[in-house]
Parts: sequence; structure tokens; C-alpha cells
Amino acid sequence: MPNLVLSAKNLNVELGGEKVLEDLSFDLKEKEILIILGPNGAGKSVLLRTLLGLMPFNGEIQWKKDIHVGYVPEEFFVSSTLPLSVKEFFRFKKVSQKQILTALNYVGMETSEKFLKKKLGTLSSGQLRRILIAWVMADLPDVILLDEPMVGIDIHGRETIHDSLEKTWAEQGQSIILVSHEIGEIVKKADRVLAINKRKLFFGPPEKVITPHNLAKIYGSSIIL
Repeated sequence: MPNLVLSAKNLNVELGGEKVLEDLSFDLKEKEILIILGPNGAGKSVLLRTLLGLMPFNGEIQWKKDIHVGYVPEEFFVSSTLPLSVKEFFRFKKVSQKQILTALNYVGMETSEKFLKKKLGTLSSGQLRRILIAWVMADLPDVILLDEPMVGIDIHGRETIHDSLEKTWAEQGQSIILVSHEIGEIVKKADRVLAINKRKLFFGPPEKVITPHNLAKIYGSSIIL
């Protein structure tokens, strides 16, 4: 299909002789927000790393030609002794000052010169998380893969960032793959939902996937919406 940016077919991944992903197939369309759901140990993070070519796999992964992909991992540790400022971190991407400030605005961060000189290791976990999201957004990737991007960010901050990013993604026409446990946000924001537990359980629009019956199958117990 001409509007696909990603097609994954029959993905199989093993770690230590154990199957982590099994016969998993799905696709991603242009300008689409795809949410990935599943219990702990379902293979969600492994799936993102596999799509990025960081894990050995069997099957087929086909990205649109010359696609630029950004990635926000679930864990991002910075030593408190690392002598790297916020501004220097962004310079790894060779982006302009204007691009840095615009990206920081996306996630509601301060843009003063004093803040840009702060060392990454002195930031709180929530600030560091926002910086990482902004860093990925700075050079305008075509597709963004986010693994639990709001970990460590308070509820008010999550709402602010969600609203800002949703507007930005729509304006820039980006495709998004987002691993999340926030069922409410999924219902509001997603175009499609992929529920997995090593294998594909459900794949489709949120109103068809996010039902009490399906959530009980996904998580193994009833969930009240």
C-alpha cells in the first residue's frame, strides 16, 4: 500500500532460547498514531528495538525508503558526574539554536540560556525524560517510536506534553508508535491499537480493541474503564 511507512510480517524473536515475539504481523500508516498495549513481559520494548534493527529476528520488516526514525527508550540513565550540558546534548544532532528551543517548547521546558548550560546529570528524572523527548523531536523525524515516554513525569506534565505533542505530530504529519499503559489516553489519541502478549491479540481502531472483554484477555483480569 502506498501510504504505509512500515510493514512487519511474521516477526519471531528469541532471547535465551525463549520466544519473546511469535508470528507478529502489523503495519503503520502515514500520519498514524499506533498504540502498543500488553502486560509486563509481553515483548513491547523488544518489538520497538526489533523494528530499529537492534535485535536479531526472523520475519520481515520493511520501512518506507529513506525514512527518518526517532526513538525514545523506556530507560535513559545519565551519570551525575557526566560533564555534558543540555545544549551540548542537543548539538550531537547538529541542530540550530532555534530548533533546540522549539523542541524544548514542545515538552514545556524552560528555554533560558542558564537552563541550556545545566548538566544533564543534575536534572530530575522528569526533566531528563522531557529533554529526551525534545531531543528526538528536534530534527523532525518522519516516524517516532516511544517506549513509555511519560515515565517519571507527573500527571499535569503528562497532559501538557500529550496535548503539545499531539498538535505537533499533526502539524508535521509524523507517524507514531507509542507503548503506553494509559488506557484513557489511548482512547482519545490513537488511530489504531496493537495489543500483544508475545503474539498479536488484537489490532484495530481503539473503539473496537479497548473493551472490558478485550482488556480482560490482554491483562488477564477485568479492568473498569
